[in-house]
Amino acid sequence: MIPTWVAVVAGISLAILALSAIAIAVSSVAAALGVRAFLRVLRDLAGPAVGDVRQLVGTIRSEAESLVGTSRELRERIVKAADAAQTRLADLDALFEVVQEEVESTVLDAAASVRMVRRGLSLVDWGRRALKRGRKH
Repeated sequence: MIPTWVAVVAGISLAILALSAIAIAVSSVAAALGVRAFLRVLRDLAGPAVGDVRQLVGTIRSEAESLVGTSRELRERIVKAADAAQTRLADLDALFEVVQEEVESTVLDAAASVRMVRRGLSLVDWGRRALKRGRKH
């Protein structure tokens, strides 16, 4: 049989364990209520800041979207200007080619005219010499 003092000690230890479990449960509930109160205070303090941050993020997003739109429009205008410049340069190149052909043609015509004038002058000079020789004889 078990001595009575063992049963008394076991009962006391069970009571102490039960009281410890109750104390742990009560302290856990108190800690949970404290954390809940802390989170409520934190939410009350941070709530306006979070709202401001959300509004700021929305403003930044809309500004970024408008900046992207402006950048897209600017890029389109630059591409159009580059295309127009390329077209004008092609037209200018064609004009220079035509002018160059005309200048070359004019220079050739002028050279041919000078040559013809020289031939004509040499014929006139030859005729004068021939007439001078004929008069001397």
